[in-house]
Amino acid sequence: MNRLYRLIAKVPNYVRAFGFWRGLQLLFSSESRLLRKHDSLLECRLPGYPNSVFLRNTVSDHAIFWQCLVTQQYRLEKFSQSARVFESYRSKLANNQRPVILDCGGNIGLSSLYLANMFPEATIVVVEPDKENFSLLEKNLAGLGGAVLPVWGAVWSEGGYVNIKNPQAGSSAFQVGKGEVQVENTVPAYTVEDLCRRAGVDSPFIIKIDIEGAQGELFSRNCEWVEDCHLIMIELDDWVLPWQGTSRSFFSCVSQYPFDYILSGETLFCFHDKNIQGAA
Repeated sequence: MNRLYRLIAKVPNYVRAFGFWRGLQLLFSSESRLLRKHDSLLECRLPGYPNSVFLRNTVSDHAIFWQCLVTQQYRLEKFSQSARVFESYRSKLANNQRPVILDCGGNIGLSSLYLANMFPEATIVVVEPDKENFSLLEKNLAGLGGAVLPVWGAVWSEGGYVNIKNPQAGSSAFQVGKGEVQVENTVPAYTVEDLCRRAGVDSPFIIKIDIEGAQGELFSRNCEWVEDCHLIMIELDDWVLPWQGTSRSFFSCVSQYPFDYILSGETLFCFHDKNIQGAA
C-alpha cells in the first residue's frame, strides 16, 4: 500500500514534465520495471528530446532520471537570477561565441541532456570516471552529435591521474582521490582549464559539479576560471563525509566574488553578479 501511495505521489511530476498520457506511461513503465529482474536497458522516448534515454534496471539510474528529467532539478527559470544567465547566453550567441557548459560528474548523461535542451546552442563538455556509466552516457547523448564532448576521466585541481577509491560503491557514488596506482581503478584527471581548452574557451559559461567530495581538491588551487563563470551548480557532501571539510575550499574560493546563493533540493546554485563593477 505504501508503494502505491509513493507511486501516486509521483504522478504530478511526471505529468508536468512529459504531459498527461506520456507521463503516466513513463511512470508505470519505469516503476514496474524496478520490481522485476531485467538485464536489458529500458528505452524511454521523451517528448522534446532528440533521442531515447536508456536506463539500467537499477535504483541509481531511475533516481537520476527522476532528479534530472522528471523533477528537473537543474531548471533555472524558477530563479529570478536566471534572467541574467539567459541574457548573457543570447549575447554570446549574437557575438558568434558558443557558450560552454561543463558537466563534472556526468553519470549516465541525463544532466547533460537536460542542460543541452535548455541551452541548445551551447557546447556541453561532460566528464565521468566510471567506464560503465560513461558507456551509457555516450549512448544517451548520441543524438546531440558534436554539441557534446564526452570525456572519460575525473575533474581535479591538476592534470594527471587519480584512482576510484570506492569501486564497489553504487554507480552514483564513486569517489576519486590520489593514492597508489591501481591500474584497474585509475582514470585520467583534468583541470577545468584542460576541459575548457577542448571546447576552445578559457572558462566555462556554466559548470555543474557533482563529484562526491572531490570539490575539496578541485577548489584548492587553479581556480582562476571562477572569475568568468556565470553560474556554478554544485552538490556539497558534508552530510555524507562528516568532518572531511570537502566544502571549505569551495566557499573560500567563491567568497572572493559577488555570487548569489540559492539552495534548491541537493544543489547549491551560485549566480555570479556580473553587474557589480569589477566583476568579470
